This record gives sequence, C-alpha cells and structure tokens, in this order.
Amino acid sequence: MRAAIAALTMLLALSANAAGSFDVGIEFEPIRKQIPELWQALSSSLEMQQSGWANRIGVNVNATLGGTRLGPYCLLGKPKGSAGPYTLQICFNTDYLWLDAKGNKSTLTEASRVEEKFVSVEITPWRDK
Repeated sequence: MRAAIAALTMLLALSANAAGSFDVGIEFEPIRKQIPELWQALSSSLEMQQSGWANRIGVNVNATLGGTRLGPYCLLGKPKGSAGPYTLQICFNTDYLWLDAKGNKSTLTEASRVEEKFVSVEITPWRDK
C-alpha cells in the first residue's frame, strides 16, 4: 500500500511540472518578440534547433491552462558553420504573471491566463548523455 501511495504522489508531482517540447515559431514567439536584438545576435552566430523543451502546466494543477508551456525554454545549438553535434544548451528564463479572467493578478491554480516576461539567457556546454 505504501508503494502505491508513493507512486501516486510521484505521478501527481511530475504532472504538476512536466516538461514538454515546444516549437520556436509557435510557443516561443511571444518571448522572441520581447528580445529582437538579442535573438538576432544569437541567431547570427549560433545554429539553434527549431524545437526544444520547456516546463508545462499540468491539467491537475489548472484545468484551463493545462498543457501551457512556460520558461525556461531550452534549445540545443552550436556555433554557425561548425560540423558535428550540438554542443551548447541555450535556455531563456522568464518570469510569470498569473491573471484571472478580469485581468487581475491571480495564482497558478486560479489563473485563466499567464503572461511571461523575458529575464535572462544562459548558454552552457551540452554533452549528449
């Protein structure tokens, strides 16, 4: 019985903050529009994948926003023109503002929408594990 409870608890915790893939041209577009100069500088010097991974709101946490992607948004990249595998992880960090249906500040569990604001970018070495 304890094992079943522990497994259920872990499943619920993971679904509350699950990861999922995202498309740079779709889910990431609102963030990209906030940082046009930075995006241009990065994309002129790095070859970046057009999909990556990000956090996702679980439907058990908020039925309305369930499945919504949230930062950090991470992509693999490498210097332009370099041969071989991707060697960099590029993560775009964001802050969240939870809003109710009237546009007032809310909480994750009660929100009907979320607005994200770009905070920072982190570039770290990536090694395929």
